[in-house]
Amino acid sequence: MDKRKALSLIIVLACVFTTQAQNKKDLYLDINAPHHERILDLLSKLTIEEKISLLRATSPGIPRLQIDKYYHGNEALHGVVRPGKFTVFPQAIGLAAMWNPQLLHEISTAISDEARARWNELERGKKQLGQFSDLLTFWSPTVNMARDPRWGRTPETYGEDPFLSGKLGVSFVKGLQGDDPNYLKIVSTPKHFAANNEEHNRFECNPIISEKDLREYYLPAFEKCIVEGKAASIMTAYNAVNNVPCTLNNWLLKKVLRQDWRFNGYVVSDCGGPVFLVTHHKYVKTLETAAALSIKAGLDLECGDEVYMEPLLNAYKQYMVSEAEIDSAAYHVLRARMKLGLFDDPNLNPYNKISPSVVGCEKHSQLALEAARQSIVLLKNNKKMLPLNPQKIKSIAVVGINAGNCEFGDYSGTPMNQPVSILEGIKKRVGDQIEVMYSPWVSSASGYEMITKAHFPNGLNAEYYDNKDLAGTPKTRIDDNINFEPANQAPDPFLPKSPLSIRWSGDLVPTVSGKYTLAFATDDGCRLYIDGKKLIDSWHNRGVQADSVSLYLEKGKKYKLVAEYFDDGGEASAKLYWHAPDTSKKDLIDLYGNAGDIMRKCDLTIAVLGINKSIEREGQDRNSIELPKDQQAFIEEAYKINPNTIVVLVAGSSLAINWIDEHIPAIVNAWYPGEAGGIAVAEVLFGDYNPGGRLPLTYYRGLDELPAFDDYDIRKGRTYQFFEKTPLYAFGHGLSYTTFAYKKLNIDSASDTIKVSFTLKNTGKYEGDEVAQLYVKYQGTESSIKLPLKQLKGFERVHLKKGESRQVTLTVPKSELRFWNEESGEFYTPVGDYLFMVGTASDAIKLQQMVTLK
Repeated sequence: MDKRKALSLIIVLACVFTTQAQNKKDLYLDINAPHHERILDLLSKLTIEEKISLLRATSPGIPRLQIDKYYHGNEALHGVVRPGKFTVFPQAIGLAAMWNPQLLHEISTAISDEARARWNELERGKKQLGQFSDLLTFWSPTVNMARDPRWGRTPETYGEDPFLSGKLGVSFVKGLQGDDPNYLKIVSTPKHFAANNEEHNRFECNPIISEKDLREYYLPAFEKCIVEGKAASIMTAYNAVNNVPCTLNNWLLKKVLRQDWRFNGYVVSDCGGPVFLVTHHKYVKTLETAAALSIKAGLDLECGDEVYMEPLLNAYKQYMVSEAEIDSAAYHVLRARMKLGLFDDPNLNPYNKISPSVVGCEKHSQLALEAARQSIVLLKNNKKMLPLNPQKIKSIAVVGINAGNCEFGDYSGTPMNQPVSILEGIKKRVGDQIEVMYSPWVSSASGYEMITKAHFPNGLNAEYYDNKDLAGTPKTRIDDNINFEPANQAPDPFLPKSPLSIRWSGDLVPTVSGKYTLAFATDDGCRLYIDGKKLIDSWHNRGVQADSVSLYLEKGKKYKLVAEYFDDGGEASAKLYWHAPDTSKKDLIDLYGNAGDIMRKCDLTIAVLGINKSIEREGQDRNSIELPKDQQAFIEEAYKINPNTIVVLVAGSSLAINWIDEHIPAIVNAWYPGEAGGIAVAEVLFGDYNPGGRLPLTYYRGLDELPAFDDYDIRKGRTYQFFEKTPLYAFGHGLSYTTFAYKKLNIDSASDTIKVSFTLKNTGKYEGDEVAQLYVKYQGTESSIKLPLKQLKGFERVHLKKGESRQVTLTVPKSELRFWNEESGEFYTPVGDYLFMVGTASDAIKLQQMVTLK
């Protein structure tokens, strides 16, 4: 071989070896390699510091390995929250009231379309720089059980039943994550695992719950989301369960989640959860111990930037945690990124082709309208007062606290399309045919209450400073009112970190003349000015306390309010309350503006009542399940003026509206109905749409009917499964403008799946939807444990034209008729008699039959 040929051979061999080495080096970028091998290859290239950097919510990039920054976390309960504007659907509890998993899947698909579209618009996330504003990871859905109506986060849930919540949760998870065989569209994160049900003590709450109740009631919705929905992530709860915080609960995260359910995604903490192991639970003394025990238990990712950083690295250096344990967490986190396509050629991922034009598009706008329609529940319709006949009405008085505004509920985005209030919806529906008279909500109630946005007509100009001295150039926005408590509110990327200071300024407009007491409750310094006069001056560090001042304010007059606050660390809090003039001795209706005058003039009153985030939200439970006292007094006065009154409720949880139920002829529950809610409500009121929504939770008559809030034993009379009294409105309740007949029940139990068939016929004068519900009761005994009165095991929303009949078949796998055996540690289906019940609600059974399983 001559020298030239030898040199050529050497060059060829060198190229081959170089290519092989390069291929081995870049295996994690090879789309043809299995994910497992790609992830292991990437882990082998990372330093311990880089691996730890992957385990925090705001994960920085690693440029040398072509790893972009990745910000975990955003919200999508009923539409993308940020950044920018999106389609806003009804709040989650309203979506549950549809009892329509197929439509919910369409909605969550639209939500994930909009998320990917905005991510694409932001150059595949490169221009998305806000913490908690990521568009590929959503901390949704919330599938905790709404076991008690006091819980402030009930609106975020799918109600009180594990079967319904599980079915809906699976639909939502699948819609977010997509159906592409190669790529995840979005990472869905069901939360809060597990038994998260109190807000007032949520950072240290410690419910004691039997494993039987956990397995049969508190966990099944999560199980469905993981096993059937294949959720790629799950979020732990702040609270403990049986003395062990969920953040590091080995039984929950290893035994139940990984072993029993075969979960292969990543586990993320609720925001700040690892820190609360030290500060609130006092379960451990140091952040290093919190980091070590959490990662050993299977917590892969910290929502926050405090524990899985220096403390975790310190724990590693002190041999409290091994590199293999850190590798395991990093592996789970990287697998999700790999499935999202972040290490592949962007052109290969079909979701990268979704156009920004889909955000707020007409199709999604119509979907929001259809969701609002299907969510509406007709609670009462005495003497067929509804639907309204516009030919017989000349004038309508529209009144009430929620008539002229759009309440979306917690974790809500900003609508791309102009939202429609119920007032606007009614006006658009009747046009010039009927005179619509509106009275803005005016009220004065005794006792301290938060000053709401109704009294700040232009909002408050809010200046946020990144220091405690109101110095430099602030970030600005318009706030509705002064209600600053970030630890108990949704993560807000707008807020600077402590130390910080804030100045709010704007017009304060009282609705009643008299002597007011203003209270500014803060954890550190505060000052309050009215018309330039300093009325409160308490500019120093302190614990949470309230400073107050009394002054006379005139109805309708604008007062220039300036409120200043600083926080020097700790649990930041600033809230402005007032004690309104005592009105008990005055003519009540005169305290509500001109509502009395217009109600006297009109043929009909539509009173839009309810609650909002000042009463129910993250971080705040309800002390009462009744309407606020001023609204109770108002509706009683309204009924005296004109008994021809309809009540529309805008709320996210059940209300003890006992007086209203006894007196008001028609009651419509609209929940928080989203951007198109006003149109949908008007359509229902005038019969353009026949309501078919059903309650996903029980409406009780009062808290005296329920066990203590902190008692988690549902067998003591919680939910329709164990509540033996007569509820105000039962689980599954909902009326229609038409009637339905159930006939010819047939049950085939020969195979492993029981088939329950019956004929459903529309026997009324309107086409409409019926939600056929299947309940089952085991007739035997199960040791000394109290058995459920009935359990939902199937349902279907069916649309029928007038006179139309259809055979409906609901299937129940025998494995669904399960109970947990605490001795053997497994589920089983007992032999014996089962009563199968088909009806329109849990208390309205139309057909039933006993079935013996052997």
